[in-house]
Amino acid sequence: MSTAHEPKEDTAHQVIHDEVVAPDHELEGWVGLAEDARNATAEEHRLGFFDAVKLYPKACMWTMVVSLVVILDGYDTALIGSLFGFPAFQRQFGHETSKPGSYQLQAKWQTALGLASPLGNIVGIYINAFLTERWGHKKTCLGTLAFLTGVLFIPFFAKNVQVLFVGELLCGLAWGVFTTLAPAYASEVAPVVLRSYLETYVVLCWGIGQFVATGILDSLVHRTDEWAWRIPLAVQWVWPVIIVPVLIFAPESPWWLVRKGRIAEAEKSIKRLSSSQDPDHAKKSVALMIQTTNLEIAMTEGASFIDCFRGSNAWRTEIGCIVWTSQVLSGFAITSYATYFYEQAGLATADAYKMSVGQSGLHFLCTLLSVFITGNYGRRSVLFGGYIGMGSSMLILGIMACVHQTSGLGYGESAMFLLWYVFYELTLGPLAFIIVAEISSTRLRSKSISLARNAYNVANVFSSTVAPYALNPTEGNWKGKTAFLASGFTIVITLWAYFRLPESQGRTYEELDILFSKNLKAWEFKDAQIDDDAAENITKQE
Repeated sequence: MSTAHEPKEDTAHQVIHDEVVAPDHELEGWVGLAEDARNATAEEHRLGFFDAVKLYPKACMWTMVVSLVVILDGYDTALIGSLFGFPAFQRQFGHETSKPGSYQLQAKWQTALGLASPLGNIVGIYINAFLTERWGHKKTCLGTLAFLTGVLFIPFFAKNVQVLFVGELLCGLAWGVFTTLAPAYASEVAPVVLRSYLETYVVLCWGIGQFVATGILDSLVHRTDEWAWRIPLAVQWVWPVIIVPVLIFAPESPWWLVRKGRIAEAEKSIKRLSSSQDPDHAKKSVALMIQTTNLEIAMTEGASFIDCFRGSNAWRTEIGCIVWTSQVLSGFAITSYATYFYEQAGLATADAYKMSVGQSGLHFLCTLLSVFITGNYGRRSVLFGGYIGMGSSMLILGIMACVHQTSGLGYGESAMFLLWYVFYELTLGPLAFIIVAEISSTRLRSKSISLARNAYNVANVFSSTVAPYALNPTEGNWKGKTAFLASGFTIVITLWAYFRLPESQGRTYEELDILFSKNLKAWEFKDAQIDDDAAENITKQE
């Protein structure tokens, strides 16, 4: 194996990332790199939950700070979909129906506003892939928060639905950056045993945003002036004021610094993230990062989007894309319009908003409880159980919707949807973030997460396009029968997971690189053994 301390044919002591080369003085004293890497791997496997928290308290803290930006995306996701059933919003941006005093937003504008954020996300996610790799997580996050603070003025002062659409589209650029930057940062600063917990916290932040949005809307539902919908939009300015003053002190990801060849800075970052008194701890941790990076350089020609579809990386990209897409397909058309669905099921407007607040509370509670599941059981088994529970719930909901509609049955359908939501938040909700963040190679992480999240957004665009026409009483009027589509999609995804989803729990990034290089079947990953010299042998072969 060509390690960072061994000379190559032309240049000694190189750590290459695209065109970045670490100079000789950066790696002086790095004798025994492979041995240090093995010691770091062994330490990763020895760490239990409490030991890891004790060793990396600052890593946990900074991950939680960076993940706060996801609150903004969760807030808007709940806000826009819920505003469609908001009387003051309907009066401002909708048209009067045949019923005097009743207003309804046209289905085409429901579709357009539902698409605005996902379309902005798609562009923002790809922007993040380039910005993060060039400038790092910290600078990218701070710059995006500044951009969002400015463009929030557009929807806040909107007088018509067209301006509101443009504002949501531009805000979506920022939310796209946040939804991919936060899980990537968490995966790079957390030790193996804490990955699932800190990625679950990212999902929890998304739920906090939803909970705050629905709570604010519920408190304003009886207002009839324009401030009924302007106040919820203005609340979004609160988050940058809270996050920015703390974020400016956050350390950069040591993995990113290693990929850029800035070895000394990576070691300093490790020291800022851990509480270890061992003077060699940072050196061993960075040694593992260098060896993993070298291994991935040997296995992959470059670090572009095209490389995400080459060799074993194609499988890893497929996993990320489908797992994240399944979040949309398993609750197709209903989840993004939950409040509107409750109304169409027969609930009064006030009751529909109270149901949404309860749903947000379930998100918070179930996401907290999910750490006991995702932290102790394998990714494959938990996801299978989740898919089966979600598919069954949607199937029952669809059957209930075929019965003659009554107010009591409407509450029954709503309860069945909440049961689906419990299954979702205990399994797929957090697991998608965990799997996508840990399944990709470190050199391609930003790009792999970008592709996966945009697969999610494409599915979301599809769902948001279909939902208004399926649920709207003046269009398809399917109401709860839409659940049959979600159930069908879930069955297909469950079959895919059996044949294509490997077990990644408890593996370091180097171990995952080696396992994917062996062309194993998905169900063989869990019990596969890895030789100590496997990485070195692969590098020599390449």
